[in-house]
Amino acid sequence: MSLKNNNVKNSPSIRIGILENDEFFLEELKTRISELENVAEILSWKTGEMLLRDPQHKNIDILFLDIMLPGINGIEVVKILSEKIDNIKVIMLTNMNSDEMIFNSIKNGALGYLLKSELGQIKSIIDVILDGGAYITPTIALRVFSSFRSPVDKPKVYLTDREKQILELLVKGKTIPLVSKFLDLSEHTVQGYVKSIYRKLQVHNRSELALRVQEYSIL
Repeated sequence: MSLKNNNVKNSPSIRIGILENDEFFLEELKTRISELENVAEILSWKTGEMLLRDPQHKNIDILFLDIMLPGINGIEVVKILSEKIDNIKVIMLTNMNSDEMIFNSIKNGALGYLLKSELGQIKSIIDVILDGGAYITPTIALRVFSSFRSPVDKPKVYLTDREKQILELLVKGKTIPLVSKFLDLSEHTVQGYVKSIYRKLQVHNRSELALRVQEYSIL
């Protein structure tokens, strides 16, 4: 991919938005972006609801948007924004690289899909987006290309975006109360999602769940 290395320098001043609820990662991303030339302002929010209530979100040029959010998730936010604002450019941030999330993000208006572990090229990413292009990291590109190859003979498991959010937290060892607090859902609601996940994956406990996730390459 050919990149223009001076786009940010020569472009008009830009306003960057970040929707991210991980305080440590938010500060790291702010630091990296603040070192770029001609970034006029960096705005940040911790939930989709906070961003949508803030009229300033309508004036940003590029939004870095976390998928895993309490309340409205990132894919829902990008869909709302793409319907309301014509010129906003959204780059999804995530620790997950599931095919469904990648394609749902792109389908709903995202111009980039970036793993949080692959933040090294922030300047190049912004260059490409401002130049009218789109950006996906090499790891995500591999998943996109792999999706067009002959499918592996594995059972198809269809989980909703919310179920995948909860599944990732369960696999990381989070309890139902912690999942409930993180996603701002009632424990009863989370238990309902967990039952649905167990049923779809045909498992009965956490150990079987972790093995099935690895076996089916769900996350």
